[in-house]
Amino acid sequence: MDGCIYVTGLRSGLLGLCLLLVASTAHAVEPRKAATVGPGGVNVPAAKGPVRVAALTFIEPNGTRQPIVEVWSNGQVNATEVRGTRDNPQRVCLTDRLTPAELQGLHQLLFRDCHLGEQTTAGVRKSLQVASQQRQLTADINGAAATEISILTEGEWHTVSCPAVSILSTRFPDVAEVQNVAAAQASLQNIAAVALVGGGPTADSHAAAATQKLREGSPHAAEITRRHLTMVRRLPNGSQFVQFHYAGAPGQDNGCLVSVTKSPNGPTRVSVMESPTVVR
Repeated sequence: MDGCIYVTGLRSGLLGLCLLLVASTAHAVEPRKAATVGPGGVNVPAAKGPVRVAALTFIEPNGTRQPIVEVWSNGQVNATEVRGTRDNPQRVCLTDRLTPAELQGLHQLLFRDCHLGEQTTAGVRKSLQVASQQRQLTADINGAAATEISILTEGEWHTVSCPAVSILSTRFPDVAEVQNVAAAQASLQNIAAVALVGGGPTADSHAAAATQKLREGSPHAAEITRRHLTMVRRLPNGSQFVQFHYAGAPGQDNGCLVSVTKSPNGPTRVSVMESPTVVR
């Protein structure tokens, strides 16, 4: 198919894997077709099977493409995790499924809130150039990967790219195009992280542990949910490292990162970092 080993997530099941096999035939090219309303109210072209509606990819400075996640019109999620060693990396694709409501929410975020259907890579670069000149701050970040977000709009695959999103969105908070890409990236990374952690129920379990730890020091803190999940990593010893970003109370600068490390042979460890770091 695409060189990945596929592992089925908790919410997708055998049916999702079968749908993935059907969907792969439409993976390479999605030509313009008459629009119809698919699951969750998302506009998709008329087709015999599901098609991709969104994808997130990181592009390294040397041109290497690192696929992060694909979302399909039936709610199917394909998230990619790199395992193995640096000399022998192995891409493992885990699957999950969005509910119709979650799929509709993603559609609204990408199109209505982030306006990605109206943005272009050239427009992003132009806005960064203007902001760089006005603020006398460079927009060229050596060694940083670029973010590429693709969406299906009016039956065609539309792509927007932005360099060093996490850094530039902080450096240029008034550049709407960069903020839009950053918000879309964060949402798609969250969807990928939920799939990589093992699906919604597993993410909810980790979120409950994170909430309990956070409230030990901040009793009135709001609940941490799967939608706060930002990162999932597998450690060499077989442990799973999961990180949540808690923004804090509205209008207050009391955000934090809550990490959950689940060991195969020991107790689960939860820690809170009061000073959030930039998440790629």
